[in-house]
Amino acid sequence: MFVCLLCHRPARPATDLCPHCFNDLPWISHACRTCAEPLSTAQDSLCHRCQLDLPAVDHCHAPLAYRFPLDQLILTMKQQPRPELISSFCRWLAPPLARQGKPDLLLPVPMHPARQRERGFNQAGLLAQQLGWKLKIPVSHTLLSKPNATREQKTLSREQRQMNLARAFRLDRVALIRMQPRPRHIVLVDDVVT
Repeated sequence: MFVCLLCHRPARPATDLCPHCFNDLPWISHACRTCAEPLSTAQDSLCHRCQLDLPAVDHCHAPLAYRFPLDQLILTMKQQPRPELISSFCRWLAPPLARQGKPDLLLPVPMHPARQRERGFNQAGLLAQQLGWKLKIPVSHTLLSKPNATREQKTLSREQRQMNLARAFRLDRVALIRMQPRPRHIVLVDDVVT
């Protein structure tokens, strides 16, 4: 018998949650098409911030909001550590990702090597690997790297987070250009949208 991750009642194997807890996850029904910020009305397509200044991404998809109980599960996965929770997250995220149109490549957001040694795993890398396997999409763990260490994001304001991440990552453009076939639709995978 499978036990619900949240309430410990009988769970569905496909979700690792009972039907009640699965429906109570903070699903985002309508979001900004650019940054995935939840929107209050279905008539809106861009949030106020994106209307003023579009971010450098074409589209961001976040099917779940970082609220209780999801926020607690993500913190548990990272801090205890419990990388097996990645399998559950993958079960929740794969169907919405598949509906968005199949990308050519999944690119996990990397951690600084020292931080990854400390934690023992990169949750974005494990999530991308499982999503790639489930949806039959290639994954590259080498095109994007994080050579510069940064402060932890969870204690920073939105503006501080943006500055903290400036120049933190490096894309191997030569390797990307040499890929055959060259990916045109690349999805960055992370556990939390910043």
